[in-house]
Amino acid sequence: MESILKGLKVIGLEGQVAGPTATMMLADMGATVIKVERPGTGDTTREGAPFIKNEQTGEKQSGYFARFNRGKQSLTLNTQTPEGQKILWKLIEEADIIIENLKPGAMDKCGFTWEAIHKANPKIVYVAISGFGRCPGGKYEGPYAKRSAFDIIVQAMTGMMYNCGNDPEGAPTWLGFAVGDSGTGVYAAYAALLGYINVLKNGQGEFMDVSMYDCMVALGERTHNIYSFAGTVTKRGPDKIFCPWGGFKCKDGYVALIVPMESMWKKFCAAIGREDLCDKEKNPELQSGPGRASHLEDIIRPTIDAWLADKTMAEATDLFLAAGLPCGPVQSSKDVAEDPHTAARQMFVSVPDPIVGSLKVVGCPIKMPEHEPVYGGMPALGADTERILKETCGYDDAKIAALRAEKTI
Repeated sequence: MESILKGLKVIGLEGQVAGPTATMMLADMGATVIKVERPGTGDTTREGAPFIKNEQTGEKQSGYFARFNRGKQSLTLNTQTPEGQKILWKLIEEADIIIENLKPGAMDKCGFTWEAIHKANPKIVYVAISGFGRCPGGKYEGPYAKRSAFDIIVQAMTGMMYNCGNDPEGAPTWLGFAVGDSGTGVYAAYAALLGYINVLKNGQGEFMDVSMYDCMVALGERTHNIYSFAGTVTKRGPDKIFCPWGGFKCKDGYVALIVPMESMWKKFCAAIGREDLCDKEKNPELQSGPGRASHLEDIIRPTIDAWLADKTMAEATDLFLAAGLPCGPVQSSKDVAEDPHTAARQMFVSVPDPIVGSLKVVGCPIKMPEHEPVYGGMPALGADTERILKETCGYDDAKIAALRAEKTI
């Protein structure tokens, strides 16, 4: 069956993670994505580790680049030159969506304002990804609007690092992955399709302002809403609302446990043979999540640790699941890669690569009975430049050679 987004034309004016994540999501569903890159060097992620080496040629592919760029076409283009700008305008006239996460103001300096783009193509959807927002006309503009941002900065400023870590008095902790980038990329893909649906309904394109800051406030809604409702600042350390909640040690690792409701607390106590803990008369202080949380270290954790001490992760998981309780082993990336469920869900897929032949990468998490993702290969830098210029601009070999000589492409 034909891919859902086949025929959708997307321009990726992008770098690093957020923009490329969004365009890769669209490419996985069949969209044609032209990734515009700087001549000679390309996306800066092409320089990032880890590197996968072709043992025969000695060439290396960047694993950093490979994480976010499958299924795209690479066009090298210097948009600072008049000829480069002419080419980009031609692409814009024929595109459905632009996804851009360049430095704020970079496009405007070259004359590619939203007003000019919308005039050139009234149906185009422009998704502008930035650290702190950049809506046309200054709408929603905050004091940080001109700042650039990276994942860890946004994690810090939106409360995520403040809440991450087991020690309430310890240092704030990065979450362990770039959710500020990848999460924003997911929101950007959502914005792109919202804009495109709007075009289908009323024929008008729109500017979609996607801020990393806003996306992380939204993803971290739990602590922000708790503060809004109760005036309570959630701090690092064990959860104060639900208990047990967290990782607990078995003899070969850790399992994750959560008891989010009182009916489960009764099942939990029965599963570990401690029905006395849910006796309201003997232990009234343990009959609510906050009450148990206040006794985590003196009652709850020692009890669970003692019960788990002679059990493997698999044994503990099976026992809790049999009792109708949520439980799972704490797994490493190796564990996940080798997990039969990962294989059944096809969450690692092989894609063509121009340097090492093929790469196994994390696949698309959306599964549909009637459609399959389209896993295209990694683009070599500028590999599609000549074909795009011939098809889109009608340029011949001589014109393309001249553009290359003057470093426009």
